[in-house]
Amino acid sequence: MDVNRPSLGEFTRRLLREEGIELLLPPSIVEIAVPIVGMVSQHIPARLLLPDVNSHPFDYVSLMHEEKEIGRLGGMEPSLEIVWIEGEIKHLIHKIIELVEEFLSAGYPGCRDCLGPAATEPWDESCYR
Repeated sequence: MDVNRPSLGEFTRRLLREEGIELLLPPSIVEIAVPIVGMVSQHIPARLLLPDVNSHPFDYVSLMHEEKEIGRLGGMEPSLEIVWIEGEIKHLIHKIIELVEEFLSAGYPGCRDCLGPAATEPWDESCYR
């Protein structure tokens, strides 16, 4: 099992659970993440605000909600309110895409119990750093 699986799962849950999400990536990998928008549109047709996928000049991926960072792949360690996964960002964004497919196929976010207890328990970032 991937040691980052819990943190990757939390990042993915935040991406899928909230409306008004923006995913900011280095320009070289923006195209990799674009399919996430179509997956959300297909599996959550009632969703009015689909995730935005845009570039930024940094060497990490930021998950933003209402202009506040709530997740980060790679880069410098952020504050504990932000779920953070260390590693090579191209590899990590591919893992996120796999989890998006898995979670949406399981019925998330409409069915929170379908992902097991981790999806309903409060996230404690300090346990995973």
